[in-house]
Amino acid sequence: MYFWNTKKLIDDLKNDRLTEQNYKNYYLISSAFMLIMMFAMRFAPIDDVLPNLIDAALSIIILIVGVNFCFKANGGNQGKQFLNRLICLFLPIGVRFILVYLLLFTVFILAFIVTARFIDATQIPALIEPYQKWVGFSISVIMQVMMYWRFCVALRAISRIDNEVLETG
Repeated sequence: MYFWNTKKLIDDLKNDRLTEQNYKNYYLISSAFMLIMMFAMRFAPIDDVLPNLIDAALSIIILIVGVNFCFKANGGNQGKQFLNRLICLFLPIGVRFILVYLLLFTVFILAFIVTARFIDATQIPALIEPYQKWVGFSISVIMQVMMYWRFCVALRAISRIDNEVLETG
């Protein structure tokens, strides 16, 4: 099971080296990972409904468009094991994105701490509040688009090998 090495997972997927138990384990861990991410989002209170509604609508659109692009990258109707591959790829790609998100969040907090020294502490909430929801919304959309892009890159790499095997086979 690969938690980071997408290249080895791609190689195992394209060479059909994963068992049904491997697929099940990837699905379980990926699902648990998704639940943890969804649970973490519950800690953010919903004050302004508009950014949340726009985020939800765009997330659904990105899901539909992203899955369709991934399906085509996997070879469309001639592709093999689309859902198995997508579920397995979610784990290493998702782990990387969470780590990048945490790194960016840490950099943002550190920048905030450094700049807070030069601003009156009572002014900080008033400076942040107008942008907070829209920055979160923007990060959410960018992360989703980038995640589907990485899925497409990996699925295209697997599909390319599938096609080479068919041509030489």
